[in-house]
This record gives sequence, C-alpha cells and structure tokens, in this order.
Amino acid sequence: MSIDTEVKLLARRRTKIVATLGPASNDTDTITRLIQAGVSVFRLNMSHGEHAGHRETFQLVRRLAAEADRHIAILADLAGPKIRVGRFAGGSIVLELGNKVTVTTRDVPGEAGLIPSQYENLADDLSPGDRILLADGVMELEVEGIDGTEIRCVVTQGGVLEDRKGMNLPRVDVSAPCLTDKDKSDARFLLELGVDYLGLSFVRRASDVGELQSLIADSGGHAGIVAKIERPEALEDADAIVEAADAIMVARGDLGVELPPEQVPIAQRKLVDAARARNKPVIVATQMLESMIEHARPTRAEVSDVSHTVLSGADAIMLSGETATGNHPVLAVEMMNRIARQSEAYLWEQGAFGDFDLRDRREPPIPFGDAVARSSAQLSRDLRVRGILVISHSGMSAATMSSARPAAPVVSISSSDASCRRMALMWGVVPHLVEDEGLDDGIAMARERARNLGLAEAGEFVLLVRGFHADPVKNTPSITLLRV
Repeated sequence: MSIDTEVKLLARRRTKIVATLGPASNDTDTITRLIQAGVSVFRLNMSHGEHAGHRETFQLVRRLAAEADRHIAILADLAGPKIRVGRFAGGSIVLELGNKVTVTTRDVPGEAGLIPSQYENLADDLSPGDRILLADGVMELEVEGIDGTEIRCVVTQGGVLEDRKGMNLPRVDVSAPCLTDKDKSDARFLLELGVDYLGLSFVRRASDVGELQSLIADSGGHAGIVAKIERPEALEDADAIVEAADAIMVARGDLGVELPPEQVPIAQRKLVDAARARNKPVIVATQMLESMIEHARPTRAEVSDVSHTVLSGADAIMLSGETATGNHPVLAVEMMNRIARQSEAYLWEQGAFGDFDLRDRREPPIPFGDAVARSSAQLSRDLRVRGILVISHSGMSAATMSSARPAAPVVSISSSDASCRRMALMWGVVPHLVEDEGLDDGIAMARERARNLGLAEAGEFVLLVRGFHADPVKNTPSITLLRV
C-alpha cells in the first residue's frame, strides 16, 4: 500500500490563527502582511508596554483590518499575578545541586546563596516540603524551613538563575488575587478602547471569572472573557470555569511547568473537549512554533504538535514570541496556515468533519441546541451543501454551529460589527456584516449572500440556520434547506 501525502486543500481554513503583536510586528507593513497571511485575532500582551503604545497598536489594527475588509478580533491579555525573582548584583547566580540557598521577600539585590522574590506573600504561602520551580522549571528548590521573610531551601535541580526569571509554586495555594490592581487598571483602559476579548491569567476557579465579569459590567463594556488555564487548580474546577467564561485558552507554558510534562497533552485534549461541549471557543497556546523565533523553519516536532492540535478540533492556535519578538513573524503565520490547511484537508478526505469530538459519545438526550447543530452538520455532509448561513445577532447561533464542526463553510450574518469581530475566534466561522433591514427576509438574503460570496451556484444547496439563544426559553433554532 502506498501513502499519498498530497491532499486537495480546502478553499477556506477553519482553524483560526491568533498572533501576538510586539516589537517585531506592531508596524503597518508587518500587520498588513500578517492579515494577508491569515491572522484572525491579534493579541496584545499587557505584561509588556505602556497604555499609550497599546492604544496606538489597537488603532492601527482597527484601521488596517477595515482597509482589508476583514473582521479581526483583538484579544488583550491581562498580566495577572506574575511571581518572579528579583535582580542579582552580577545579573545572575549559579545554583549548585545540593547547596543551601535562601529565598527572601526583602527588597535587596541577590547574590550567591540569596534569591530575592518580588512576591511579598511568598513566605506566608509556602510550607516545608513545597517546591519552588525557577525559569520555567529549569531549576528547582525544596523548602526546608521558613523564618519570617526568609525561606530556607535546598537546590534539587541546578543551573544559572538570571534576573527577573519566573517562579512557579506547584500545588501551592497562592494567595495572590487572580485580578491584580494593575489588571483592573489595564482592563478599564482596554474596555474604553473597545477590545473584543480580555484574557484572564492564572485562573484557578470560576469565581475568578466572575470578578472580571463584574468589572466589565460596572464599566459598561462588552468584551468577552478568555479564561487562561495555566494552573493545575484550574483543572479541578474546569467545567465551572468553561461555563463561566466566553472562551478558554490552554496556556501550556505555566501548565507544562507545574504538571508532569506527560500529563499536559491529556489535559489539553480534555480542555478542548470540555469547551466545545459547551459551545465555547478554545485556543491552544505556547511554544507551537518556538524555534521560528530564531529560525526560518520549524522543527518537525513543532509541525506535528500544531497538526495534532488542529486534528483535535481546537478553534484557534496561537503564536506568542514567534510573532511578537521573533525574526520571522510573517513566515511563522504562513507556516501555521499551511500546517492547518493540510491537516484540515486530511480531515475532509477522511470524512471526519462533524465527528471528531467527544460530545457525540454523550448519552441522549443532549441539549436541544446541540442536537440541532449536530443535525445541521450531518445534513451538510449528507447533502453536500455548499455552505451554512447562520443568522446570529449576538454570536450564540454561530458558536453553537461552529462547535458542531460541520463540513460546509459557516457564514455567520450579523448586523453587529462587534459580534462579527468576536466571531473571528470561532472555528470555521466567516463573519459577514449586514444592515438591520437585510435580516427581515432571511431566506432571500441567504440565497443572495450564497451567490455573492461564491459559496454556491444556481441549483446547489445551502442551509439557513437561526434561532439559537442563551436563554432556553427563547431558544427556537431552525434549519432551512435552500436551493440557490
């Protein structure tokens, strides 16, 4: 038997690409090229930069997206309670295996045997026997005793520790709030700008999401919340977090430090399934094409990682340093686009659209809206319809239809520009803005849009789907089969 790796690519990519903007990419030419390369969502990282710079970048993205006639979402990541070491007199120290060191919360320069921490509650949160991971887990300390501000440790894994490297406290109940004072100030600024999504870092429980929801409501904003899953505690409350948030991000950086590495792929897969079962978009992030920060080509393992993520049904795949600070931001997006399209073509060839999720294994009855969406996906395959047109004012119908992963392209029609931008994160959804009056005759409009968008020719079929609502009482979904 021969294996043919050449598959016919689909006309449209379903999996969305999120690209982080930074010094390597926040200029007119690069952002324009990133949009052309296939970016659906731009990410602003509030851990770096000032408000004035983020405002300029936000306005630039909005202008360039309008010029390209594209609905591009903007996701702003709040920094969260970053726990880092301080600065060392010589810029770094060497940690030798078995040596004794002291971690202090005093504001002093570090030196051999003394590591300053910027997290003032560190001594209160730790107990003897706890582990402190340094620099993404490259080095490790074990706590032997605590005396006021001084934490006595032994080095269990050594290395060179540099200024401002991160500290992780696996299985420690960190008392720092998920939403810091800086985050609150940043969130109000971002809501005033009009970002589409706020990324909430270091979520541990559903109530963390509720705190940000209250801030958004009090500010009169309408941004969706992306809960970043990067602490093991979040896995214990995963269902409630997914239910509370508008989307989730599998942030594999810190999650991969605090969990045994072999458990991260399983956690990722289960989080993808949990989000999709609740019609919530899910982003998979961190180190997807990490080597492209320096090199023009990724490693084979990175390509396989991206492909596996696409095959698992994630809504979006994200680039961080690759586009923010890397040498090849546009090449990285172009590579991610090629990998995603190749993987989706394989899914199409295998007839897997609509089937590659775990929701189908649930025992009936499943939620009414999910059943209708799944039936639509089945019809799109059985009848070989050329497109699914969804009338979606708030995005609920689009999200539900997207979660069913239908074979046909999903064109979501809305009269809200903000809803169209938020739909840019959803798998397979092509947002399309119309005037309010255009929605009066949905059937005529669906036929006209199918022709104008090149989805179908005379005599071919499309589906018109509408009526999904978050309130079960108002949930009256319908499917209409239309011949164009």
